[in-house]
Amino acid sequence: MYATSLVCRAATPETRAHVPYNIVLVDADEGFRMMAHGDNDLAIGDKVAARFTQFAGRLVPYFAKAK
Repeated sequence: MYATSLVCRAATPETRAHVPYNIVLVDADEGFRMMAHGDNDLAIGDKVAARFTQFAGRLVPYFAKAK
């Protein structure tokens, strides 16, 4: 986990049901940096695992703490 930002105000009416939600920057082992959604309790330095989930009617990448 490179950076995290908790969003507390809905940008659109569709995102209102998800507030608060976390936007994260992740440095992947493959060498690229990716912006996505993530668990609200993520912290800089956490190891994470990726999956896809529904957000405001769309399928989006999502990160959670690695087990």
